[in-house]
Amino acid sequence: MSTSAVVLHALNNLTVTRFVEDATSFEKCSKECFGALDADGKGGLSREKLRAGFGKLLPGIGYVSQPKDEINVLHDAIFERFDADQNGVIDCHEFKSLLMETMLAVARGIGGSPVLVALEYGSLLRKAAEHEQARTAN
Repeated sequence: MSTSAVVLHALNNLTVTRFVEDATSFEKCSKECFGALDADGKGGLSREKLRAGFGKLLPGIGYVSQPKDEINVLHDAIFERFDADQNGVIDCHEFKSLLMETMLAVARGIGGSPVLVALEYGSLLRKAAEHEQARTAN
């Protein structure tokens, strides 16, 4: 797949679920995404770090365009659900759980029929599409 900013790709729920179910590929992707959001390398994502970068991982779902109050409510829900040790940061393992659950929810929303989607470079759905292309090329 091209490294241009946006490409069109047809995908369905299997594109996403197969990516998530490939433990090695998904683990690698999760660590890369976590590292990109954890810019200071402290090993945890605060609400501010999550707010600054999470929308780039799943563009097109309206995350970035939501009012700040709604984003704050979403972050509270994310931290309540995924901050297992309740220390106020999302660590790498908690982040992987967050990504997995989010991606599987997106897969359910897409359904079984292929849909044409504009995929931004670096987005999780683009990584899923690239995974599918690599899988079918072998």
